[in-house]
Amino acid sequence: MCEVSLEEVTGEWFKEGHKIRPTSTIKIRTEGSKHFLLMCNVKAEDAGEVRFVAKDLESTAYLEVEELPVSIVKPLRDRTALEKHRVILECTVSTPRSSATWYKGSEELVSSDRIEILSEDCSHKLVIQEVSVEDEGTYTIEVGEHTSKAKLMVEAQALVMVKELEDDEVTEPEAASFQCEVSVDINKAPLWTLNGETLQTGPSVRLESHGTVHKLTLKNTSVDMSGVVKFTLGKAKSSATLTVKEK
Repeated sequence: MCEVSLEEVTGEWFKEGHKIRPTSTIKIRTEGSKHFLLMCNVKAEDAGEVRFVAKDLESTAYLEVEELPVSIVKPLRDRTALEKHRVILECTVSTPRSSATWYKGSEELVSSDRIEILSEDCSHKLVIQEVSVEDEGTYTIEVGEHTSKAKLMVEAQALVMVKELEDDEVTEPEAASFQCEVSVDINKAPLWTLNGETLQTGPSVRLESHGTVHKLTLKNTSVDMSGVVKFTLGKAKSSATLTVKEK
């Protein structure tokens, strides 16, 4: 509030050299010789020099804004995630743009190709892509003097057949091919057999794996190769019949 000697004097308010105009949170009014500036819901960034100017007169004051201590409004919650999926741990605090630190156990976390640390207004998020069983544990967010903890549990995906092998019939020496798909891409080579004998990559045998899809190609087939082709990867198993006819 500023008071001048005469009534009906037009005055203007400035903050850091910029003219202040009425908004939903800023009210300007005059009562006789008194001039009022009301600022609602002030934030730390509102601090600064405030100046009132009326004709050749001016008065200056400094607005100090004392921030309220940050507190956790919505704490972290325990989460259960499916292996190979994305999981988000989220916390809401009372003050926007508050700095936060994330931990797994006692290890501080930083952003990486698989981990995102996000902050927007009062929300803080930890995003983990392609979660694995190794990601299980207790996660902590530290904001000011406050902390919140949550447990992350990861359920391993069941390894099952998604697409079974199909029988193939060829005429010698045509190539025969078998393809199947499993539910999970795991870092392990499958076992292929023909009539109980293990197949290895060679001049007449080609083994391919592309994510969850696995393929066997047998070149230069002969009648004596007819029999049962089996695929095994952990508990996922499939079989099909190979029939090779004489040319």
